[in-house]
Amino acid sequence: MTHFILTLLLITCMSTQTQSLYEKIDNAIIQSNSLVCVGLDPDISKMPLCLVNKDISDEEKVFTFLMQIIDITASHACAFKIQKAFYDQFDLGHALLKETVQYIKNNYPHIPVIIDCKIGDTDNTMLAYMHLLFEDIQADAVVVNPYMGDDVLEPFMQDQHKGAVVLVQTSNPRAQIVQEITSINNIPLWQEILHLTLNRWNVNNNLILVLSSNANLSNYEAIRQQIPQNVPILLAGIGLQGGNPIILKQLLNENNRGVFVNSSRGILYPYDRNNNNWHIEVLNAVVELKNMLNTIRNQ
Repeated sequence: MTHFILTLLLITCMSTQTQSLYEKIDNAIIQSNSLVCVGLDPDISKMPLCLVNKDISDEEKVFTFLMQIIDITASHACAFKIQKAFYDQFDLGHALLKETVQYIKNNYPHIPVIIDCKIGDTDNTMLAYMHLLFEDIQADAVVVNPYMGDDVLEPFMQDQHKGAVVLVQTSNPRAQIVQEITSINNIPLWQEILHLTLNRWNVNNNLILVLSSNANLSNYEAIRQQIPQNVPILLAGIGLQGGNPIILKQLLNENNRGVFVNSSRGILYPYDRNNNNWHIEVLNAVVELKNMLNTIRNQ
């Protein structure tokens, strides 16, 4: 019996390791019955005072907080997205980031980890980023800014095991001054980026698309038709940025999946900082978003 259990665990571990990025996200959506991506953006000024007032280092406070957040939300999450800037503020930020990713890998290996640092540079600089983020930190995917073109995406075209989340269309309102520029093909620039991502760079099926839920586009069904059914979409802007969650319905694939939604502050900090039972508020926040998204997709 013990040998059987060990064999089963080994098979499970191997299958997790050999999954493609697309499979890992889709399987996590199925397992959690959730389209929620939990953003891990630690901000000590918003963390519970019962943790902040402990006589330990800031890095220890943050890691203690993040471990609890991960444990609370893991069964309701299809991905974790880590904003690197929040870790870089600390003297031991790199170690803190590695520890956070390793905690997820050790305890919830089926959930993909995305590092959000919006990289995008020339070939030698991209190689340095790739080593840091994939070999050292061991991310499943990283967010990339495609503005510098082929140099940014070349590493992902050469290695199918490394995933990129491509900033096709972002949710910050002032992005429209760039992303809505009309191209020579008489379409917005972000749609040109979408075309390049799908038809030039995604040769390994390892690129995820970022689209916005608060852009001035009422019909995403035409956009959905351009996107292969297996390509995941990270829908940005739902939550504190005021995006329209109904857009989610238009972007679902034929399996009623294929889209996931990130929430950071809305899940991490829904409580009064004096509340020692803050865990309950975090759980309520992630479950509420999960249920809202599931209601929309099942309508």
